[in-house]
Amino acid sequence: MDYRLLSILALLCWGLWGFLSKLLTRTTPVGAFALWATVAGILPVMLFALGTNTLIWTKTAPLSLLAGFLGSIATIFFYLALHRGPASVVVPLSGMYIILPALLGYLFLKEPLTLSHILGLVCAALALLFLTR
Repeated sequence: MDYRLLSILALLCWGLWGFLSKLLTRTTPVGAFALWATVAGILPVMLFALGTNTLIWTKTAPLSLLAGFLGSIATIFFYLALHRGPASVVVPLSGMYIILPALLGYLFLKEPLTLSHILGLVCAALALLFLTR
Protein backbone atom coordinates (compact mmCIF):
# COMPACT_ATOMS: atom_id res chain seq x y z
CA MET A 1 0.00 0.00 0.00
CA ASP A 2 1.33 3.46 -0.91
CA TYR A 3 2.74 5.52 1.96
CA ARG A 4 0.43 8.45 1.12
CA LEU A 5 -2.68 6.30 1.53
CA LEU A 6 -1.28 4.86 4.75
CA SER A 7 -0.66 8.43 5.95
CA ILE A 8 -4.23 9.44 5.16
CA LEU A 9 -5.57 6.39 6.99
CA ALA A 10 -3.41 7.32 10.00
CA LEU A 11 -4.70 10.89 9.79
CA LEU A 12 -8.31 9.67 9.81
CA CYS A 13 -7.72 7.31 12.73
CA TRP A 14 -5.84 9.96 14.71
CA GLY A 15 -8.54 12.51 13.96
CA LEU A 16 -11.25 10.24 15.30
CA TRP A 17 -8.98 9.28 18.21
CA GLY A 18 -8.52 12.97 19.08
CA PHE A 19 -12.24 13.66 18.95
CA LEU A 20 -13.19 10.58 20.99
CA SER A 21 -10.44 11.39 23.48
CA LYS A 22 -11.86 14.87 24.03
CA LEU A 23 -15.38 13.53 24.30
CA LEU A 24 -14.38 10.92 26.86
CA THR A 25 -12.00 13.05 28.94
CA ARG A 26 -14.93 15.36 29.64
CA THR A 27 -16.72 12.68 31.68
CA THR A 28 -14.22 9.90 32.37
CA PRO A 29 -11.34 10.14 34.87
CA VAL A 30 -8.22 10.73 32.77
CA GLY A 31 -6.27 7.88 34.39
CA ALA A 32 -9.03 5.35 33.69
CA PHE A 33 -9.43 6.56 30.13
CA ALA A 34 -5.66 6.41 29.51
CA LEU A 35 -5.50 2.87 30.87
CA TRP A 36 -8.40 1.46 28.82
CA ALA A 37 -7.39 3.29 25.66
CA THR A 38 -3.86 1.91 25.97
CA VAL A 39 -5.06 -1.64 26.69
CA ALA A 40 -7.26 -1.49 23.59
CA GLY A 41 -4.30 -0.24 21.56
CA ILE A 42 -2.17 -3.27 22.38
CA LEU A 43 -4.34 -5.74 20.46
CA PRO A 44 -3.91 -4.33 16.92
CA VAL A 45 -0.17 -3.87 17.49
CA MET A 46 0.24 -7.46 18.72
CA LEU A 47 -1.77 -8.80 15.77
CA PHE A 48 0.33 -6.71 13.38
CA ALA A 49 3.60 -7.97 14.88
CA LEU A 50 2.37 -11.57 14.83
CA GLY A 51 1.20 -11.20 11.23
CA THR A 52 4.58 -9.91 10.11
CA ASN A 53 6.51 -12.50 12.15
CA THR A 54 8.59 -9.79 13.80
CA LEU A 55 8.31 -10.67 17.50
CA ILE A 56 12.07 -10.82 17.95
CA TRP A 57 14.54 -8.98 20.16
CA THR A 58 16.93 -6.88 18.10
CA LYS A 59 19.82 -4.65 19.04
CA THR A 60 17.52 -1.65 18.50
CA ALA A 61 14.85 -3.00 20.88
CA PRO A 62 15.96 -0.71 23.76
CA LEU A 63 15.46 2.35 21.53
CA SER A 64 12.07 0.94 20.51
CA LEU A 65 11.19 0.67 24.20
CA LEU A 66 12.31 4.29 24.72
CA ALA A 67 10.19 5.43 21.76
CA GLY A 68 7.16 3.61 23.18
CA PHE A 69 7.81 5.06 26.64
CA LEU A 70 8.03 8.60 25.26
CA GLY A 71 4.88 8.03 23.20
CA SER A 72 3.02 6.86 26.29
CA ILE A 73 4.18 9.84 28.35
CA ALA A 74 3.13 12.16 25.50
CA THR A 75 -0.26 10.46 25.38
CA ILE A 76 -0.78 11.05 29.10
CA PHE A 77 0.12 14.73 28.67
CA PHE A 78 -2.24 14.88 25.69
CA TYR A 79 -5.15 13.39 27.66
CA LEU A 80 -4.51 15.76 30.56
CA ALA A 81 -4.38 18.73 28.19
CA LEU A 82 -7.64 17.62 26.55
CA HIS A 83 -9.28 17.29 29.94
CA ARG A 84 -8.28 20.86 30.81
CA GLY A 85 -8.50 22.66 27.47
CA PRO A 86 -10.47 22.88 24.24
CA ALA A 87 -9.88 20.18 21.62
CA SER A 88 -9.75 22.90 18.96
CA VAL A 89 -6.47 24.09 20.51
CA VAL A 90 -5.03 20.98 22.18
CA VAL A 91 -5.24 18.62 19.19
CA PRO A 92 -3.65 20.91 16.58
CA LEU A 93 -1.12 22.29 19.07
CA SER A 94 0.09 18.85 20.14
CA GLY A 95 0.06 17.85 16.46
CA MET A 96 2.81 20.39 15.85
CA TYR A 97 5.24 17.79 17.13
CA ILE A 98 5.94 17.32 13.42
CA ILE A 99 8.38 20.22 13.56
CA LEU A 100 10.83 18.35 15.80
CA PRO A 101 11.27 15.13 13.80
CA ALA A 102 11.41 17.12 10.55
CA LEU A 103 14.32 19.18 11.87
CA LEU A 104 16.04 16.21 13.51
CA GLY A 105 15.65 14.19 10.30
CA TYR A 106 17.37 16.96 8.37
CA LEU A 107 20.16 17.42 10.92
CA PHE A 108 20.97 13.81 11.78
CA LEU A 109 19.55 11.64 9.00
CA LYS A 110 20.49 13.98 6.15
CA GLU A 111 16.92 13.95 4.82
CA PRO A 112 16.31 16.62 2.19
CA LEU A 113 14.81 19.92 3.27
CA THR A 114 13.25 21.57 0.22
CA LEU A 115 11.75 25.02 -0.06
CA SER A 116 8.24 23.54 0.27
CA HIS A 117 9.35 21.69 3.44
CA ILE A 118 10.73 24.92 4.89
CA LEU A 119 7.51 26.78 4.03
CA GLY A 120 5.48 23.99 5.65
CA LEU A 121 7.56 24.21 8.83
CA VAL A 122 7.21 28.00 8.88
CA CYS A 123 3.44 27.62 8.51
CA ALA A 124 3.44 25.07 11.34
CA ALA A 125 5.39 27.49 13.53
CA LEU A 126 2.93 30.26 12.68
CA ALA A 127 0.08 27.89 13.55
CA LEU A 128 1.68 27.40 16.99
CA LEU A 129 1.75 31.16 17.45
CA PHE A 130 -1.87 31.65 16.41
CA LEU A 131 -3.20 28.66 18.34
CA THR A 132 -1.68 29.80 21.62
CA ARG A 133 -3.07 33.35 21.54
